[in-house]
Amino acid sequence: MISGILYHTRQTEEAERLKKAIGAVVLWLVMGILSDLLAHSLNPSMIIIAALGVSISAGALSFVVRRPEVAAIMIGMAMWSIWLSPLKMVDRLLLPLTELLLGVIIAWWSQRAEIGRLRPRDGFLGFIILILVSMALSVSLLVSHPTTLSTNLSLLLAAYLLTPPTEVLIVLMILTRHHLTRSFLRCHYQWNAKTLPLVGWGITIGIMMSVITALVVEWEIKAAHIRIRSNNPFVFAKGLNGHLGLIAFLMIVAIVIMAPVAEEILFRGILFGTLQPAWGLGWATVVAGFLFGVAHMNLTLLIPLALAGMILNLVYWKTGSLIPSTIAHATLNLLSVVIALLALH
Repeated sequence: MISGILYHTRQTEEAERLKKAIGAVVLWLVMGILSDLLAHSLNPSMIIIAALGVSISAGALSFVVRRPEVAAIMIGMAMWSIWLSPLKMVDRLLLPLTELLLGVIIAWWSQRAEIGRLRPRDGFLGFIILILVSMALSVSLLVSHPTTLSTNLSLLLAAYLLTPPTEVLIVLMILTRHHLTRSFLRCHYQWNAKTLPLVGWGITIGIMMSVITALVVEWEIKAAHIRIRSNNPFVFAKGLNGHLGLIAFLMIVAIVIMAPVAEEILFRGILFGTLQPAWGLGWATVVAGFLFGVAHMNLTLLIPLALAGMILNLVYWKTGSLIPSTIAHATLNLLSVVIALLALH
């Protein structure tokens, strides 16, 4: 009886290892194909999409492998097209080294993650991945001819709209590794008779944050003489009118729905939620809020975004639910899209 159970257990473990090995090989091949496409494409938008695919493949590969040294070797081999591309040495090295660092960090984390328990390093991991993926997207433009976001509409939209789905994948990876996806979502997004007032509070706080951030931006411009730089497509692009309806719809889905949900789970539910018991309310509020601002990769808007993050931290701490902070975040983003559309006209 016991020997039969042990035999079945060994078979199950071997099947699981085989499944992971096959998955790792498939991800390695996909990463190699995307790297080759990235190295030979001249279309900046295709380069951005391929670079994002490379980052996702590298992260998934490292998540499955769970051994930093193995992940590093496989990622390095998969990016042979970039290593051998006819670029300056520094340009050849930046993207592969960024992906190697991404893979090693995820493999190290995946190896040490505790089932059923979130810790501050999970929140810091999500933040670091966001930064590294943003760096990879920027560095990938060196593979082709140099270009800037503001001069290429399709490139700008690709970079702007692909970030929220990436954030969703990051939070799903963290929650899945800890086997907490269902329980976390059920706990933090539970709808009942008491939810409706939280929705109202979320909308009110979102409007209030919009006013506060606008005042802070105005102070930055007039008192601190900071030239605000926005990466909003409606601010930079000139040829939007012909596709304005579709672009506005995609912006709302990505920026008003996906981004608030993913960022609230990461920065409030995971990062602030684990820092607050360990560091106390004050430090957790400031640190999680500051990292929320930094994650948007816009130095000129760091102060207003960090302030908005701190307000959202306190909303989550006060209510114990991610519903009001998510709605407040979505309201803030929606108002920014509406204002940008009005400015376009």
